[in-house]
Amino acid sequence: MNQFTDRKPTAAEAASQIKLMGFDVDGTLTDGGLYFGNEGEVMKRFSVFDGQGLRLLMDHGIKVIWITARSSAIVEKRAKDLGIYQLVQGCKTKLQAYDDIRQLLGLEWNECGFFGDDWPDYPVLQQVALAASTQHSPAAMKTTANWINTRPPGDGAARELCDFILSHQPGYQNPWEAT
Repeated sequence: MNQFTDRKPTAAEAASQIKLMGFDVDGTLTDGGLYFGNEGEVMKRFSVFDGQGLRLLMDHGIKVIWITARSSAIVEKRAKDLGIYQLVQGCKTKLQAYDDIRQLLGLEWNECGFFGDDWPDYPVLQQVALAASTQHSPAAMKTTANWINTRPPGDGAARELCDFILSHQPGYQNPWEAT
């Protein structure tokens, strides 16, 4: 059941309280394409620009998790390279996986966000304060979301979200802005 009794917070209100940010992988951190060779999945394209955004979130103290229905050694390697707090692959119930991590960290739902693009992500988006989705998501998901990207998934969409979150975090100072 959704904990927001009167209204879901605006994206800016939610972003200011985020301590745990979750991401689906295919269709948010990648373009959603699956490339297969004779031996199975052979590649996924990740954006370095998106990776830098995730690093900025983590450097600010926000835990970043990835929860995906698929399993891939490629995703595992990219998550390890970035220092992602937790990767959950082959996940059938993303809400349960997210809730387990949230509880382990002692966080409330109003301190949580998720970026998802399709139906397996929908229950999580209904629960978190910052519900981020893509322009190509089903209409019901976009209605549930309080933030929708403008950049293409796998090519700046995650960075756009990371920058948005950081711009609303108390005490965040962009290291590249003049003081």
